[in-house]
Amino acid sequence: MDVLTLYNILEDEADEELLLLANYFRDEKNEMFTERSREGCYNILVERRLIDNEYRFRAYFRVSFELFNYILDYIKDDIRRDPSNRVKRPISPEEKLALTLR
Repeated sequence: MDVLTLYNILEDEADEELLLLANYFRDEKNEMFTERSREGCYNILVERRLIDNEYRFRAYFRVSFELFNYILDYIKDDIRRDPSNRVKRPISPEEKLALTLR
């Protein structure tokens, strides 16, 4: 057996393991995904704590709330993803920007 064949076999096995792992974490009934809109970091920290406090918002993201919204308005259409069969509740543009800035 040559090296290329052995490499392809190992690569296929690794892909199968990653696929199984991804399917485990992508289980729609997994609480990590079903409760994200209510218990996620963005919801708890940003929407409940930082939105009302400009000083803390700026300290956390290093941009003002107005600049955050300006950037969001500029890139929102480019980073928005529509729901599909594969991704039923995609991550919102606000969450993506917050994660990127953080």
